[in-house]
Amino acid sequence: MRKNDLWGFLKPALILAAITACCGLVLSGVNALTASHIARRQAEAANAARKIVIDAATFDEKTAAFDGAQVTYHEAKAADGTLVGYVFTATVSGKAGGLCVMTGIAADGTVTGVTVTDDEETANYVEKVEKGGLFAAFKGRPAQKFTLGEDIDAVSQATKTSKGVVDGVNRAVAYYTQLKGGAADE
Repeated sequence: MRKNDLWGFLKPALILAAITACCGLVLSGVNALTASHIARRQAEAANAARKIVIDAATFDEKTAAFDGAQVTYHEAKAADGTLVGYVFTATVSGKAGGLCVMTGIAADGTVTGVTVTDDEETANYVEKVEKGGLFAAFKGRPAQKFTLGEDIDAVSQATKTSKGVVDGVNRAVAYYTQLKGGAADE
């Protein structure tokens, strides 16, 4: 291979490598500049979701071992620092995929609210169970194991998603029961 042929081959490769390196540096800089902003926005969104399930001013992240697994939950506190309850998040199976079910439980053991913060369900199934009253059916009830079809009615045409939500709430109830020193009956 002649010198000109080699240079003709290497020149575009070197230019492409330089462009790639510059783009990488720019992206790294943008990430460094926005990482704290993104983290703050994610924390705000998570707190807003927690406020849907329990009325509290602040949420303190805690970790405990439940059934041999480390579980993160949040203590919900009033503005004066008084404990008002807990927020538990459980990932469970639904119809088509996973559901991330967030449950608020008051300090007195009453379910204060339920929502789904993330899902991989068929389009509109989570909305269907919410509009069908499933989330609201838990509110104000004692934190105890719920049985679909007995304690809680499934939403028509969304039975598997309904079961997933009930499973998520039952997992939160089990965590709450263990946290309070009782035996969990998940």
